[in-house]
This record gives sequence, structure tokens and C-alpha cells, in this order.
Amino acid sequence: MVAKEHILQEIKDYILIAFGIFIYAVGVTVFMLPYGLTSGGVSGVSAIIFYATGFEIQNTYIIINLCLLIAAVKILGFKFCLKTIYGVFSMTLFLWLLQRIVEVPDPDNVGHYILPKLMGPEAHFMACVLGAITEGIGLTFCFEHNGSTGGTDIVAAIVNKYKNMTLGTVLMFCDLVIISSCYFIFHDWFRVIYGYVMLFICSFTLDYCMNRRHQSVQFLIFSRNPEPIANAITQSHRGVTVLDGEGWYTHTERKVLLSIVRKREQTTMLRLIKSIDPYAFVSMSNAGGVWGEGFDKIKVSESKKQKGKRILVFASNSQHKLAEVRAIMGEKYEIRSLADIGCYIDIPERAGTIQGNALLKARFVKRYFGFDCIADDTALECKALDGLPGIYSSTYGAVSNPLPPAETASLPTMEVYNEEVSQEMFRILHSQNKKVQKPTDYDPKANIEKLLHDLEGKDRTAELHTVVAFITGDYDDPAKCDTHTFDGILEGTIAKEPYGNPSDTFFYDSVFIPQGQDKTYQELGIDMKNQISQRAIAVGKLKTFLETVPLKATK
Repeated sequence: MVAKEHILQEIKDYILIAFGIFIYAVGVTVFMLPYGLTSGGVSGVSAIIFYATGFEIQNTYIIINLCLLIAAVKILGFKFCLKTIYGVFSMTLFLWLLQRIVEVPDPDNVGHYILPKLMGPEAHFMACVLGAITEGIGLTFCFEHNGSTGGTDIVAAIVNKYKNMTLGTVLMFCDLVIISSCYFIFHDWFRVIYGYVMLFICSFTLDYCMNRRHQSVQFLIFSRNPEPIANAITQSHRGVTVLDGEGWYTHTERKVLLSIVRKREQTTMLRLIKSIDPYAFVSMSNAGGVWGEGFDKIKVSESKKQKGKRILVFASNSQHKLAEVRAIMGEKYEIRSLADIGCYIDIPERAGTIQGNALLKARFVKRYFGFDCIADDTALECKALDGLPGIYSSTYGAVSNPLPPAETASLPTMEVYNEEVSQEMFRILHSQNKKVQKPTDYDPKANIEKLLHDLEGKDRTAELHTVVAFITGDYDDPAKCDTHTFDGILEGTIAKEPYGNPSDTFFYDSVFIPQGQDKTYQELGIDMKNQISQRAIAVGKLKTFLETVPLKATK
């Protein structure tokens, strides 16, 4: 179903890109060329060559763009250029076709054809205004559906890849140079000024049309029957927030609903409210800008402090784990805890495997908070106990009959009930106080006592196994996210008695002796543990991966 919807959306995009390019070509053919006007971009260069030599505009347009596309495919990749290639060939076709449709015989040169001045011979300014508006509308359709007309867009993308210059700056510079060069053909500054006017009006039209499509309105709804209205809004796939209020005249408590929708949806929203509570008091105001899930992406440059840093969330509130991960990842990454993003719940680990538990936590954070996420799960696996404690490592002392890894692997996979568990966690997400919650069955001392009892007279070989899951991509569609896992395994043995107070240790630090060492983790100390730990191995693999493999763009 998802693949079918994606294909239909792509088809729709290509149709509307072609429609937008057709409108743009109308502006060039009907308004710009007959009056000798010049706009920016490759179409402007092509027009100047047409005025100087008579070489048809579409021929110059395709030649220049083919050269630029060859460079773009090599530098930026074929995927980036696919819709640009489509746009370039569509523009070439429409320019040729429209000229054949509107051209008329030249009365001064038998056998030749010219483009007629439909608004009269002296209507240069009107042609300038109408041509710019038409081109701006055409570009709106094109850009709204991720299309491109090629030309200076390609130049800007290539320059932006290697130089710290914004796309807008590069495009403006190119357009100014192209329009100014018109003077060397006509030796007429009025035509240059017309070109600047066209550039301004086209840009204004483009911004106006695109911003209007994204305008939103904010509703404040005061009703004595708020729950049905809130349910109806969420069922229409829009968000709603319930605020506590008090009517000051009556001193009665009221629920106030806050919802933001696209401007085109305001009538639907009013009808919905009226159908449930025709006596509701509703305030509607224009929202100057709305950014977030379901609306626009936040697109601002980073602060100097954050420049070059990538934000990653580590799905834990353990200060020990955070310090270890931050030390390994280094200064290039800003590692945030769950508390840093407003998540204070202990995410349930119910996937049946440590890999599934790590993925479950990472996907939960990605889905409900949007950040690229690192999550881990660790198990102590003893050879003599068939891999136990395994996924019960943190609750071993409280589990009466734990299943060995061979049997837990047959449990439903994380993907099977991911939605159920995710919804369960979402329901309790904001029910917790803003204080980090610890699992009630976490008892290191009981875990270690049970482990030592079960290993009496048996092989004490063991290994600590950590799986680190990493997820990145588009949080609007989790199916498009990139998911990766990295294993870290440290072999060792279990001591016959704990070192120090087990209640002060993390998992089995007081009894696990790493291979090649004669002391437990706790005796080795934090610094040495962080250098050789299984988590350090797994996170080290993740860091290497991030520095060598390009990833999808994120929100």
C-alpha cells in the first residue's frame, strides 16, 4: 500500500512539474521574447543569444543544460538530477511547441516567421509584468513538487557543495550578471531595468504563491463538550491540545482546545465544530508560520556553537552510559539524553532479543520525538547457563523461570508488535512526572546472588554482549528510515564472589572479569572499563560507520 501511494505521488509530481514548466514557457514565448525582454537563468542566456543571432531559444537552452547536467550527475549524483533532467527536456519541448503555435509570417521577410506582440508594439512594461507573474506561477508548481528547470539551479547546487554560499546568493549573482549582459546586445539600459523588474516580480510571485499554499490558522475552541470535538479533530488527522481554563465571570473550569490547520482546511474545521457544538465559542487567527510535524520543516542555519555538530539522542538517562558514549563519539556530535528531549519514561524492553530491544527504543524516540537516535541493550551471557541471564540481565533475580536465548528467539519479533508496544509507551509518555523513572524490579544485588548460585560448580566462562541500534531518516514515514545495528562482545569469566557492594554497581561490574585482566570491572575503574567495554566496541563501530557512510537527510 505504501509503495502504491508513493508511486501515485511520484506520477502526480511529474504531471504537475510539466504543467508548471508549460506555464513558465508561456511566459517566455508570449511575453518575453516578442518584446526583447531578458530574465535570469539559462532561459535568459538563451534569449540573449536568440536576440543577437536568431538561434532559437530552445536549442541554446538544451545545449547549456546538457553540459551542466553532465557535470551535475558526476558531482551531485544521478538521483539528485532525475527530476531536473525531466524538467530540462520538458522545457525544451514546450518552448519549441509554443513558438510553432503562436508564430506568424514576417511581413517584412517572406518565408520567415516572428513571434507577434499580442498587446501592441509598445506594451513592453505590461509584457514585463505579465511575463514575470506567469513565470513565477509556473515555477511555483515546479518547486512545490520537487522539480527544477535546471540551469542556474544546477550551478547553485554545485557551488553550494564546495563553498559556504547559500543557493539564493548564487542564483541572485548569476541572474544579475545575465540580465546586465543584455546591455551589450541592445545598448539600452531600459531593457536592463525591465530585466531587473521581471526578476523582482517573478521572485515576489513565487514567494507569494508558495507562502500562500503554506498559510495556516490557529483555532481556540471554548466548548462545554470538548471531548467529542477533540476526538473528531484527531480522527481528521490533525493535532489538538487540551488546555485548562477558567471562566472568570462564572468561575467554572473549562477545557480549551488548541488546534492549527492549513488555511484551506478552516471551513472544514468550522463545520466539524458546529456539527458537534453549535454554541461553542471559537477564535480563529492567522498563524504567521507553523513548523513541525504535519507542517513545514524548520530551515534555519545553525548557531556558531552548533556549527558542524550532528545532534544524536542516546536513548538512556544513565549518566554513566552518557559519559561513555559522549567520550567515544567526540566533539563532532552532540549527544542528548532522553531527559534532554523531554522523555522521562523507562522504555519497555519487550522484544525478546537485545537487538530487538535496542531497535524498539530507537524507533520509539525517532517516531515520537523526531531525532536521529542511538539505543543500546546489554546482556550477560554465560556458557554454562545456555546464554542466561541474556535479556533478563537487569531483572534476573526477580525472574523465576527465565527462557534461554534459543527459546526467546521464537517469541514474536519486535516488528510484529512494535505498534502495540509503541502505542502503550505513547500513552504513558506524558503521564510521568518530570523525574527519571527507574524500573522497580532492578536489583543488582539479587541478580548477582542468583547468578553465583546458578553457577556453583559450573564453567564460569561468560561474555558481555551489547547491541547498539542507530536510526536516521524521515520521521514522517518510519518506513523510510535507515536502521543499523552494531555488536560489541567482550569475553571473560565470572568471579566466585563479588567485589565491593553489588548495589552500587551497574549490572555485573562486581563479578565480571574481562579476558586478559585479573580484576573485575569495578576494580578496574570507570576509565579502564570505558576503554575496553563491549559498549565501547559497539559505539566505536557506529562512529566509524557515521564517518564513512553517507546517510539520508534528516528532519
